[in-house]
Amino acid sequence: MTSVPVVNYKNLPAVNLERLMQLQLAPMKQALLLLIFISLLSCKQAERVNDSKELLFEQYFPLKSGDKKIFYVSHITDTDTLIDKNDTSFCMSDVIVNKEVFYFTDEPRDSTTIIGSQSFCDGVFYFKDGEFFVSPIFWQADLKQSNLAYFERLFPKKITLDSIYKQQHGENKRKYIFGKKEDVLIKGKLRPSCLKLTIIQDWPTEQYVDTVWFQKNIGVVKWLRSTGRLEEIKM
Repeated sequence: MTSVPVVNYKNLPAVNLERLMQLQLAPMKQALLLLIFISLLSCKQAERVNDSKELLFEQYFPLKSGDKKIFYVSHITDTDTLIDKNDTSFCMSDVIVNKEVFYFTDEPRDSTTIIGSQSFCDGVFYFKDGEFFVSPIFWQADLKQSNLAYFERLFPKKITLDSIYKQQHGENKRKYIFGKKEDVLIKGKLRPSCLKLTIIQDWPTEQYVDTVWFQKNIGVVKWLRSTGRLEEIKM
């Protein structure tokens, strides 16, 4: 910082007094502006680090019993995209040993319906202290015979982007990979900053890949299954 000599203002003409005061204050203003700039830059860099490294998965996959969503359904083939009728997804819950667990179904009043294929993780799930637990229950009726010992932790409270989370049930081995957030366009409506998840299923002779997009505080907004079935939220 530039050193400015101390000036006796009483011995100087009034016309020079304001100018001399500005000269003495200028270095202080510059230092103050520099500190403000560094502080703002540090905050922005911290936001980028937090945004690119760790996220709370519970914020991107909120679970609320009775929540209803409608999805546009189409089927992508090698040559065309075939439009199908819309599908409705209901978030339902049940209680196992005093713990509320959740699942998705398109037939909430049918106890014999399949629930294992209605969610990206194929089964029933819950959050505990932000951690995500899953059980591969296929039929809704099987919930009554299950217990919490069937559930295992799939994701920690904070998921790390580009990390691989693994799961295995018999010969089915799965890898879950969270990618960087993306803007998703659905029927002309932009859904910004969606969390992208790639699911790789390895069987002894086959491999299947699903891709799911989650929007914060909403949940799944787009799901491209390995079969070519594409589901996009309607809102």
